[in-house]
Amino acid sequence: EFMDRRFEGRERTPTRVGHRDARASVAAPALLIGALVVIVGTFLDWASGTVIDATGTQSETPDLSGLNVPDGRIVMGIGLALLVMATLMWANKRVGSWFDADLLGVALSTIAIGTIVAFLIDVGDTGRSVEIGTYVSLAGAVIAFIGGLAALLRSGSDRATVDDEGRGDVGRRTRTAA
Repeated sequence: EFMDRRFEGRERTPTRVGHRDARASVAAPALLIGALVVIVGTFLDWASGTVIDATGTQSETPDLSGLNVPDGRIVMGIGLALLVMATLMWANKRVGSWFDADLLGVALSTIAIGTIVAFLIDVGDTGRSVEIGTYVSLAGAVIAFIGGLAALLRSGSDRATVDDEGRGDVGRRTRTAA
């Protein structure tokens, strides 16, 4: 049995909730898959091409993996954070809403997407070409974002309709208004 986080009355005594009322997050599988794809993408090449240094000398650069690019290291850190979060969300069950964890998943994946898009814009300005690893990491971040957003929308609707006193019950308000 789990302890419910809500309290009854003024005594503030926690109530026992049956094990079957607890559930894992719906976002966990998508966040886990997205995180793994993001991490794999950072090990692949992100850029190649020629570079012109401050003296005007043009030189060919070796292929740069995501780990050799600052943006790639940031994205890998976000991918690792998503991986840890998704693993914990999948392993643990919670009574009630996963809204806060789903929101964090959406926020982290949004930061990863923004970082990768900024890298894509920046690489075009430096005369380098984008390689497959950038797109793989972007695809993983989008997978995590979509999974987190879908679960966030579901968690938000759970929060709007689950209330012991009937406040926020969308179905009840619709019935009484008709």
